[in-house]
Amino acid sequence: MSVDLSDPDRHHLHWETALDRLELDVLHTERLLDDPEGAAPQSWDEPDLLGPIPADLVERALDLRHRQLRAHEQLTAALGTIARQHEFARRVDRATRREGTSAYVDVSA
Repeated sequence: MSVDLSDPDRHHLHWETALDRLELDVLHTERLLDDPEGAAPQSWDEPDLLGPIPADLVERALDLRHRQLRAHEQLTAALGTIARQHEFARRVDRATRREGTSAYVDVSA
């Protein structure tokens, strides 16, 4: 969908709508980081944005970009943790299958 750049109000609304969608996606991701049991995000389609962003929306767009980068860093850290836990579980499973004994020793007695 292309926007008539000669209509400034329509152009501004088109950019606002795109930023609204991005903000909802960022908000969903932030909530998912707080509660990983939440619903998975929907697929994202890149908006068809023509022309420069209106000046009064630049600060909002930069704030969204900052939030996206922060969420990306948190997701990357979470994936690293999951990968390490998965590797540990894989090693324990492999060790217990190979030896046929428990991988843990009860030292509580």
